[in-house]
Amino acid sequence: MSYVASKLPYNQSYVLDNVQDLNPKFKHFYSSGGTKRDVTLAKHSISQQVLTWDQGVGAVAVDKNYHSYMYANADQDKEKRLQDYRVMASYAECGDALDEICDDIINVNEETGKVTRLEFNDTDLTEAAKTELTKEFDKLMKYFEFENKGWEFFRSLLVDSEIYFEHIIHEEHTEEGILGVLLVPTELIDPIYDNVQNTLVKGYLFRQPIMNPKTQQIEKYEYIPFEKNQITYVHSGIWNEDKTMRLPFIERARRSYRQLSMIEDSIVVYRMVRAPEKLVFNVDVGNMPPPKAEAYLKKLMHNYWNRKTFDNNQGGQVNAFNPQSMLDSFWFAKRSGNTGTEVTQLAGGQNLGELTDLMYFVKKLYKALKVPSNRLEAEASYSDGTEILREELKFAKFIIRQHQRFAEGLKNTYVTHLKMKGLWDEYDLKEDNIQVDFNPPSSFHALREQQIFEVKSGNFSNMSANEMISNTFCQKKYLGWTDKDVMANRAFLKKDKEFMWELTQIESQGPNWREASAGPGEEGDPAMGGGLGDVGGAMPPPPAGDPGAPPDFGTPPDVPADEPPEAPPPAV
Repeated sequence: MSYVASKLPYNQSYVLDNVQDLNPKFKHFYSSGGTKRDVTLAKHSISQQVLTWDQGVGAVAVDKNYHSYMYANADQDKEKRLQDYRVMASYAECGDALDEICDDIINVNEETGKVTRLEFNDTDLTEAAKTELTKEFDKLMKYFEFENKGWEFFRSLLVDSEIYFEHIIHEEHTEEGILGVLLVPTELIDPIYDNVQNTLVKGYLFRQPIMNPKTQQIEKYEYIPFEKNQITYVHSGIWNEDKTMRLPFIERARRSYRQLSMIEDSIVVYRMVRAPEKLVFNVDVGNMPPPKAEAYLKKLMHNYWNRKTFDNNQGGQVNAFNPQSMLDSFWFAKRSGNTGTEVTQLAGGQNLGELTDLMYFVKKLYKALKVPSNRLEAEASYSDGTEILREELKFAKFIIRQHQRFAEGLKNTYVTHLKMKGLWDEYDLKEDNIQVDFNPPSSFHALREQQIFEVKSGNFSNMSANEMISNTFCQKKYLGWTDKDVMANRAFLKKDKEFMWELTQIESQGPNWREASAGPGEEGDPAMGGGLGDVGGAMPPPPAGDPGAPPDFGTPPDVPADEPPEAPPPAV
């Protein structure tokens, strides 16, 4: 038990018994029901090993070394660790990849102008009740301002791994519910877990910095506990190896980020060293012995490395050393029998324009962040819906998972708001009755639906061309039509034929074709169909033997709106 206790996020050695003084609104959120229900459920669990609130609502158990424990296997200072992630996110390629993600995450509905929506499941609520609940939801979502700040919220979640919002209420009028939300700095707050698996959040611990008025430096931190329902908490869903802290999504790209930055530096250094063109002096030394040949070369090198210049102090010309010359040349002795002294150029670094290795690590970074690598190329496009890769589909699913993470926190906040206003009990709601969703990446889904439609229509065209297969069967099998769809299609085909026949009569006999078809001495009946403006109406039968009578296309079938579709015939 001592080992288990040492692994808990807190112990009973130190107790904050003045919770009401530090956080006077603690009791209002605690009484909203969410925390008490979770604790009650966990009490009956064997695996959770709940540490109960023995001190009651007026006290919270806190470890003095809580901050050190939470980040024992990483940087001891959470603020420094987050700064490291934020520097990483400011790197050009990382920042571009994160921008791609956040641009696809926030999607404003063109009709409603909203980012989120509320849906009801398995409930017999009246329309008036749904309208009232939706109104409360819209009011609550306005506090978050997702249309303007949602992009920033999701980017913080990807970089910091956690995001916190404090719920603002009026202490004397709690029945008004949540009146606003405030973003809490991630580096100053942590969740308090109530089980060994660190899955049941009991509350939150805020470290309020106390400044020294003289030095303007942080002198100490004052711990302020927050009730679970007092905070909207959204996390990345990623743990470290021993499940003591949340890791941000950008952690996946740490290695790729390091490798890319180092390969860029190495390419720059290589180009700087290999860029200059160097001279090669092949000096003819004749039959000089090696010592004299070496001395002769040194003399030539000395003369080459020095240049004539005028010095006022010495009153004449002097030799000034030019260090750049010695970096650009190589000197080699040539023996007698060869050509005379030659000066040639040694080409600079070859293949300096090859960036294949660099692009490999850039694509690796994008892949680590789940961004399709084809978005690196400006000319790459999938707007026609014909070149959507599997990579794009995986990216869209990743976006939806991020939506679900944030929607879970918003749903808990909405439930707390309803409980404070009394609407939760008034309508006898359950958590399964409501669902909070973000608008999916609509552009991608529209293109994906177009692809699916093209596949279905292609299969239908190929199979319906076979004389041995019924066209109606293909409509039901490959297009997914119901019996009502098939019957409605037949009815419209008949109406279209009537319409085309009437157009043919107008083209051949003119707009007064009905009078001409009535025969000599007879008047056209204006009830013969009403012309082009009444194509949908049934055309009465013309007189028998009338040469202008339209062919009989049959009576359109009735398609009752409330009649359930018939069962399809068994496959042969």
